[in-house]
Amino acid sequence: MKKETHDLILKILENEKEGLTTTEIAKALDLSRSATSLYLNKLLEKREIDQKGSRPVLWQSIGLSQTEIKDVFQQYIGYDGSAREAIEKCKAAILYPPIGLPLLLCGPSGVGKSFLAKIIFDYLKEHRKEEAKTFITFNCADYANNPELLSSILFGHTKGAFTGAENDKKGLLLQANGGVLFLDEVHRLSKENQEKLFQFMDSGKFRPVGEESKVVSSQVRLLFATTEEPKEVLLPTFYRRISVVVNLPALHERSILERISLVNHLFMRESLRLNCDLKIESKIFKQLLDQQIPGNVGSLINEIQMYCADALRKSTTPEVLEISEGKQTEFTMISYQAHQSSRKIDYMSQLNDAFTSLMNSETAVIDLKEELLQFDTHFLEGNFHVENDVLGNQLMLQISQNNQQIINDPQLTCRSVKSIIRFLQINQNSLSIKTLEELKRKVTKEYPRTALFAHYVTEKVSSEIKLFVEVMLSVLLIDKISEDIRYHALLVAHGDTTASSIRGVANKLCGEYIFDAINMPLTSSIRDVVAQVKIWLSERDTSEGVIMLVDMGSLTHLYKSLKPQILGELLVINNLTTSYALEIGQQLVNGQMFYDVAKHAEKTFQTNVQYFEGFSVEKNIIISSISGHDISKKLKAICEKNFNPDIKIITLNFNELRNILDRASNEQDYLKETSLILTTSYLDNQTDVPSVNLLDVLDEDAEKQLDITFKNLIHPNNVANILNEFIHFFSKEGLSEKLEFLNPDVIIKQVENTTEKCEKRFNLQLSAKMKFNFTMHLALMIERMMLGDTDYPVPGNLSELKLNNKFFYQNMKDILYILEQFYRIQISDWELFVLYEILNA
Repeated sequence: MKKETHDLILKILENEKEGLTTTEIAKALDLSRSATSLYLNKLLEKREIDQKGSRPVLWQSIGLSQTEIKDVFQQYIGYDGSAREAIEKCKAAILYPPIGLPLLLCGPSGVGKSFLAKIIFDYLKEHRKEEAKTFITFNCADYANNPELLSSILFGHTKGAFTGAENDKKGLLLQANGGVLFLDEVHRLSKENQEKLFQFMDSGKFRPVGEESKVVSSQVRLLFATTEEPKEVLLPTFYRRISVVVNLPALHERSILERISLVNHLFMRESLRLNCDLKIESKIFKQLLDQQIPGNVGSLINEIQMYCADALRKSTTPEVLEISEGKQTEFTMISYQAHQSSRKIDYMSQLNDAFTSLMNSETAVIDLKEELLQFDTHFLEGNFHVENDVLGNQLMLQISQNNQQIINDPQLTCRSVKSIIRFLQINQNSLSIKTLEELKRKVTKEYPRTALFAHYVTEKVSSEIKLFVEVMLSVLLIDKISEDIRYHALLVAHGDTTASSIRGVANKLCGEYIFDAINMPLTSSIRDVVAQVKIWLSERDTSEGVIMLVDMGSLTHLYKSLKPQILGELLVINNLTTSYALEIGQQLVNGQMFYDVAKHAEKTFQTNVQYFEGFSVEKNIIISSISGHDISKKLKAICEKNFNPDIKIITLNFNELRNILDRASNEQDYLKETSLILTTSYLDNQTDVPSVNLLDVLDEDAEKQLDITFKNLIHPNNVANILNEFIHFFSKEGLSEKLEFLNPDVIIKQVENTTEKCEKRFNLQLSAKMKFNFTMHLALMIERMMLGDTDYPVPGNLSELKLNNKFFYQNMKDILYILEQFYRIQISDWELFVLYEILNA
């Protein structure tokens, strides 16, 4: 049984005191009665539900109190999403023998730190009941202005310790013996109290205020919370004693589905409190989802309560409270105790709200694709079926027919179309046109070929749902349609199906969407052809170049009529055959440059060929890596963030670059718009265009050299930033090849942070090359320590070594402490000596 089906059955039965029949539950699930009966009997075997009566059998919820709670952390919304890593850390820390590890919860006000602390205590009670006697909460901010009193509250005091201390008093550390002490706003502790506390964390012992000789022992599990950056507000010695630090995301940083669940939960809580249903205007619901408020969940609770209070004041029908600001027709229903039919509608409404919010979010389109697929898998697939959907069957047929004509690859679109049908079932085409058009604009900009394929493959779809289906399909097909094919290619022929037939064969055999086709009536003139091709050109970015295979008309006339509309190169081949299309298509798939394709066609094809020459008509820089196109694309992403926006960045494979340089050395002005060439190796460059080997960013004077080279291409303030990004990138790439099991993404950030600390601690200003070497060494050193590398004797006394008049050994031990704790290693004196030698050089 799918988890979502399991949860939905329990949700349906949750408030039905009298129970429901199998038929009623089947209708709510949108499943057959036989399948529903099978699910219900499985839940009965597990004692998660109960049954009564015989004709008909009524199914009931046993209730939370009678069932085993699988995981108390499920109460925390996002436990299996944004908070998953945080909760796993909490579980590991609280169960660590003998009394757990000190745990610090970090996050802005109102994210649920106190709530999570209570759940941690409940989790402890489930697993170690004897050791969870008490749970004491104390907010250090309450007495932050009186550190002496705060010290007394924490550690207790003896009689006469200060004026008014008439008796001995137990502090919180002793009161919480055998239990959990949760100190909120721990950063408000004075430095003296932090010192006392970390001494207790070390030894398990402390002295009450006023006690000079006697020490008191206590076994306490310590939980802390802070709204500040802990490294900035806690003593380093105290912070180092906290083994586990958990960061909780702010409300606006959570996923849209988590925010929907949270808002739903809070409205349901008010619905139960008021004993009535809530009818919430969708605009208000969305505002609550999208807003970024300082108080996070705490402020959200207040806001929802105020909406409910205002609705209660205005209400004339106490059975249903309408929360509305105007005459809106779209509402979300929250029912505290509804009949089954209403519950089904409410569930559909919740799914629709979730989907709409997902589509209205500012998520990057590649991330939106993943979130949509997860939403479909977790909530729709299995509960909503496409086989009996009339509109769905029609849609499948139309797209399948178009797919066959364009690329003849049914598997390319089948899974995505089924998802789209389920989205239509819950959304009923209610998503705004503005939202869809904005998303279409994004996809067209970032994934133009994918957007074009989606446009053509949905051509015959009903106009009522055309935009929805086209946009959703373009998102779901991201990474399935190659965006690496640089040039647009068009087949034009007289006849009803001539060009499209050749297109289908060529695209199928090449395995990619390469060609578009225009079928022209037999009576069409050359002017008609030009008009249709211009429409096709208007929908595309032609700056890279266009290749046309045609079967009619004057080549010169076609060329002269179309060239002014094309920014890049134009190649026109006056003979359209399947073999010619396959030949051109295979060259484009292989990444051949336009010039090479044109020269090959001119030499090989028995037909007329005409093309426009010139590398690019826009100001540009070229990026090429001998290590492959993926490296070039990553370097391009770094450059796009830092270079002036009017500069076009072109990536080429290394052979293409060499061919272009050979041609440019013989043809004047071929690269006249190219300002710079960036590579990862040395070039035999015979042109006037300057070139930079990016591996030189590791040289001593790299920043100065880049400042000169990038002049007028990049703002001077961005030079240092782009230099650091290049170093980070090459460090990570280098580590990926050398590390055996450590994750380069994680370790590179850690060692870069360590390098930065070394610079600050020892007053160093490391060169780019030194930073690179030092971070690489640190990462490899950690893996060696984890593998148990051989140790060597140290030549001399490490404790006497100084770096810029600062003792090296203890300072370096402090800097490396976090890495040692994180990876559970002990860095040897020999490795410390090697680090000293590197930095001292």
